[in-house]
Amino acid sequence: MDLKTAIRSRRTIQVFSKIKVSEEFIEQAIQAANYAPCHHLTFPWRFTSVSQEHRELLAKLALEIKFGNKKIDQKIIEKLYEKFLNPSHLLVVSQVLASDLKTMSEDYAACACAIQNLSLFLTSKGIGSKWSTGKIINNENTYRIAGIDSTQENIIGLIFIGYGSIPPKINRPSIKTIYRRL
Repeated sequence: MDLKTAIRSRRTIQVFSKIKVSEEFIEQAIQAANYAPCHHLTFPWRFTSVSQEHRELLAKLALEIKFGNKKIDQKIIEKLYEKFLNPSHLLVVSQVLASDLKTMSEDYAACACAIQNLSLFLTSKGIGSKWSTGKIINNENTYRIAGIDSTQENIIGLIFIGYGSIPPKINRPSIKTIYRRL
């Protein structure tokens, strides 16, 4: 798939099948991410692959965060567990902490570029992804489960990877509405 097609085809996948993606493709996607631009060559991105066992812990944590001690319908529980367990892979993306706000901001932009590179590579291979954030990425237990030291790195997202249903095409704004010439 050429780059233009990959850019136009990349979509956030919401529902994943249980079909496995090869480790070779995951490693190639991480290599693509590592070619993202970054100011001062900080290379601030870190990717942590999460095992099925640790994904179950994250799913349980997500339920606790979202519902606390409330009684929850079994179907809601199953759906949330499927979200964490069905995708072939789950990566926790973190950003190495910097000593000043300007560098932190530049490094976050670099990490976003790395995630986009990763997503575009996967799309080019017919593999879907979803960058997810929310309260779970700020929870101290997520750091513990992922083995990430919060004094050294900041979790910026969970990347779900796998094969799944491609959502319907969306209408993007016309270039005339987003591009100006002075």
